[in-house]
Amino acid sequence: MSAAVRELGNGVYQLPTDYPEVCNAPLWTYLVADGDRFALIDPGITSTLAATLTEAIPAAGFGTGQADLLLATHGHPDHSGGQGSWRAAAPGARIAAPLEDAAWVESFDKQWTRFWDDYPGVMDLRDTRDFLAGLCVPEPRVDLLLRDGDTVAVGARELTVIETRGHTWGHCAFFDPAGGALFTGDAVQGHGVPSCDGQSVFAPLYLDVAEARWGLRRLLEVPFELLCPAHVPAMPRAEGVAFLQDSLAFIDQADQIAREMAADRAPAPLLTRELAARLGETTGTTPPVSPQTVATARAHLYDLAREGLLEAAWVPSR
Repeated sequence: MSAAVRELGNGVYQLPTDYPEVCNAPLWTYLVADGDRFALIDPGITSTLAATLTEAIPAAGFGTGQADLLLATHGHPDHSGGQGSWRAAAPGARIAAPLEDAAWVESFDKQWTRFWDDYPGVMDLRDTRDFLAGLCVPEPRVDLLLRDGDTVAVGARELTVIETRGHTWGHCAFFDPAGGALFTGDAVQGHGVPSCDGQSVFAPLYLDVAEARWGLRRLLEVPFELLCPAHVPAMPRAEGVAFLQDSLAFIDQADQIAREMAADRAPAPLLTRELAARLGETTGTTPPVSPQTVATARAHLYDLAREGLLEAAWVPSR
C-alpha cells in the first residue's frame, strides 16, 4: 500500500489529495468500504481524482468504478468540488450533500455571491474568482439531500448525518457506528490549521458563533473512537476530544477579543477589518486579514450586535 494512504481500520482509509500543491493547505478524503463498494467523504477539488485518487484508491484495494457514494460535509470547493469529476469514473455513484449547502455545491455562482464576494469594504476577492471556480467547476447535480438525523448507506454500512452548522449554514458531520469513526469536515478546527509551507495558519472559519459552539458540543456527545477531520490527520478519541475542546476554546478567545476591542474603541466604531486583523495575529495568519478571519470576525460582530452591545454599523451603543 502507498505510504500516502493510511489504513485506519474497520474498512476506513485516509487518502491524500492534491490540495497541498494547489492551495498550500493539508486536506484528506476518507474512504469507507462495505464489501466491494465504498463511499468517499469530501473528495477534494475538481483535479483530485486524476491527481491523487486514481492511484490512492487502488492502493487501498479498490477500483474507482466501485464508488457508490460521494459525500460532502459542506459546500466549499475543497470538500465538494471534486464530486462532479466522478460522473465518468463511476456513473452509478450517488452524490450527496447537506440540504442547506446543496445550492453552493450545484452552483459556484451562488456560492460566490453568498460567501466569497460578501465582504464589501473589507476584502475584495474578485481577482481570485476564476481560480476558485476552477476548484469546483463543472458542478454536479446532487442526488441525495442530507438532513440532520438521516442515515445514508454504502452497501449495508450506514452513516448517520449530524448537522453541525457554524462553518457553513448546512455543514454536517457523518458518524459510522460500525467502525466508530466520526468524519467532521471543517467543524473542528482547533486554533487553526498550519499551511503546508509553515509560513501561515488557516484560521478557524465560522459564520455564526452560537451555531459553531452548538455543533462542537453535539460532536462531543457522539461515542466516537476515531475523529477524522478534513485538514488534520485522523486521531484517536482522547486526542479528538481535546481537539474539539480546543475548538471551543478558540471561539471563547475570539469572543473575548471582540468584546475587549468593542469596549476599547468606544465611542468610535469597531471595524470588521480591525477585528479580523487581531484574530489573524492571534492565530498566526499571514496576512492577518484573510477570508477566514474576516468571516469569523463578522460572526462575532453580529453576535455582539444581537446582544445590543454594538449597533448595526458596529458603533458601540451608549
